[in-house]
Amino acid sequence: MDGAMEQAIDWMVKLDSDRATDKDRQLFSSWLAQEPAHERAWAVVQGHVNGLNPAIDRLRDAGMAAKAGVQALAAPVPSASRRRALQGGVAALLVSATAGWLVSRQVPLRSLVADLRTGTGERRRERLADGSEITLDARSAADILYGDSHRLVWLRQGALIADVAASADRSGAPRPFVVRCAEGMVEALGTRFMVRQESGRTLVHVMAHSVRLTTLSGTQRILQEGDTAYVGNTDITPADASLMAPAAWGEGLVQVRDQPLGAVVDALRPYTAGLIRVSPGAARLRVFGVFPLDRPEQVLQDLVDTQPVSVTHWSPWLTLVDLRAPAS
Repeated sequence: MDGAMEQAIDWMVKLDSDRATDKDRQLFSSWLAQEPAHERAWAVVQGHVNGLNPAIDRLRDAGMAAKAGVQALAAPVPSASRRRALQGGVAALLVSATAGWLVSRQVPLRSLVADLRTGTGERRRERLADGSEITLDARSAADILYGDSHRLVWLRQGALIADVAASADRSGAPRPFVVRCAEGMVEALGTRFMVRQESGRTLVHVMAHSVRLTTLSGTQRILQEGDTAYVGNTDITPADASLMAPAAWGEGLVQVRDQPLGAVVDALRPYTAGLIRVSPGAARLRVFGVFPLDRPEQVLQDLVDTQPVSVTHWSPWLTLVDLRAPAS
């Protein structure tokens, strides 16, 4: 699901809430006029809500949406009952762009041909032919490309932790161990490190010994044990690992110290089958704590108990996190 579609869903929920203001409606009109993509996304969303999109019929035939949800969305509904229809039928809406979206939330479609892959909420530890071990985070994928003189792991998406074993070629020379990412390469100069592919950059954290980073433009830097950095296409930027333990997911945890609540939700997303949307105000709240990734519902409840936020489940496929409304 692209950004415009997610924004359209956010606007749909906001405008159908009792808290929508005239200013909200003005901002929505501005958003709608910004780009043709916004208009197309809004048309898709409204098409589903008003029963205009034939994809709902296909979903009904395929059994991919709950019967009650499809029926709620299959015909125009009066504004007074619109929110009730959305709660029953938002699962059908969320697969509007493609019928495979729900499947992709469980096992990312683009990772199906990868050598190693994980689905939603799944971590996997794999021992490689040379004795090295790879641990994949949820919704991750990697290819293993070993040769006589090299060891290459191509991280397609998500994150991995590499525990590197020593290995030599036929002449006795060391075989390099390299993780390829979208922005460059991470070469092991030791034994243990973490690599996470993010949007437009790659996060690298060294857990033991050191690594050599090389960007697509040729910029290089050595990271020592405990160091963390973001790798871009042309630059390498140090990051502060003391605020959010980058590799805590390997133990099934997200650990933050004075970090935005949005960062906690980002860590939960690979562990939830549905879509989690966070309002900008809620995302900026500062959070301390250690949270279990394998119990995302409990983490959301912990946030409600300790932060001024509310969590609304519109369906199993859409959860909204927002600032809690002040008591009247």
